[in-house]
Amino acid sequence: MSEPTSSYLDHAATSPVLPEALEAMLPWLSSEFGNPSAVYGRGRKARYTLEACRARVANVLGVGSAEIVFTSGGSESNNTVLAAGPATERGVLTSSIEHEAVLEPIRRLPRHRILRPNSEGRITTDLLEAAEVTDYGLASFMLVNNELGTINPVEELASWCHRHDLLIHTDAAQAARTVDLGPVADAVDYLSLTAHKFGGPKGIGVLMVSADAPHRPLILGGGQEQDRRSGTENIAFVVGMTKALEISAAKRDVFTQQAQVLRMQFLASIESRIPGRVKVLSPATGSTPHILNVLIQADDETGVDSEMLILGLDIEGVAVSAGSACSSGTMKGSHVLEALGVTAAEASGALRISFGPQSQMSDVEHLIQALAKVLPRMNV
Repeated sequence: MSEPTSSYLDHAATSPVLPEALEAMLPWLSSEFGNPSAVYGRGRKARYTLEACRARVANVLGVGSAEIVFTSGGSESNNTVLAAGPATERGVLTSSIEHEAVLEPIRRLPRHRILRPNSEGRITTDLLEAAEVTDYGLASFMLVNNELGTINPVEELASWCHRHDLLIHTDAAQAARTVDLGPVADAVDYLSLTAHKFGGPKGIGVLMVSADAPHRPLILGGGQEQDRRSGTENIAFVVGMTKALEISAAKRDVFTQQAQVLRMQFLASIESRIPGRVKVLSPATGSTPHILNVLIQADDETGVDSEMLILGLDIEGVAVSAGSACSSGTMKGSHVLEALGVTAAEASGALRISFGPQSQMSDVEHLIQALAKVLPRMNV
């Protein structure tokens, strides 16, 4: 018996390495193995490539090369910003729907405040005004929420923070494919990226540190990255990430339109196949089209068992998730949905569908057909 056709619709968890990025990486995984700290030829070539990539990443973000630090990924970038320093000692402000790589280090700080977003999962300047938080030193608000796709008005938040003497960091991990990062990078003090969300390899990321923002290294050692992050630089992954970031920026408008079409087709199709059983949690406006969060409801309007649903869809050859990849492996409840006031009974039916450049209408049709097979088996 042949296996069902595979449709991968979990790009917010991770996305396959783009062929162009892989091709660019291959020499640096084989013949070009020099250490960029070495002074002989191989080392100088590696150093030149590293700095050329730094300049190219900086160009995409519209910042100076010296403001780019290469890290092992989004978690390290976030933790570096949130490590104890003058700003964090004054206290850190964040929201209850941030990624765990922001929330967990913040919870360990002696002074912090976690704000609840509005009903769309958004932090606004009105919320900041009402919260009376001008005595904090640093704010951290994600650009695109990884479960809902909600886009925060980070440029406006940055302006508010700077008027009140707060530094601001944004976790932009989910934003590279659909949001112009240039204006955002120009507005904030710190910005985090991780390559595997936009077609680069896992295990490499970026921390943008504005020229006038304080920085304290999280990892100490040989003083690489201009004493900002020690450890021998991963040239192959830097090369792959740089290529993927440039492609994402160049194809941003095309992909955004593609994702919007797929999103609308799914919503129209699912409503016709199982009318009245789908509740859309992702905002209709002000959200990135490639992330869509819906609740699949049973007769009593509680959520279906999403673990069984996801496993059933997997058997049918469709990969989706219930939320953040960092928590969905254990199927624990979503802190994002909880922050929106979604009850645990409802949230059990959460389904996150996320598109990538490889996604096609046939994948959406496959998902709809799979749901039509799996839900009756679950008595829905």
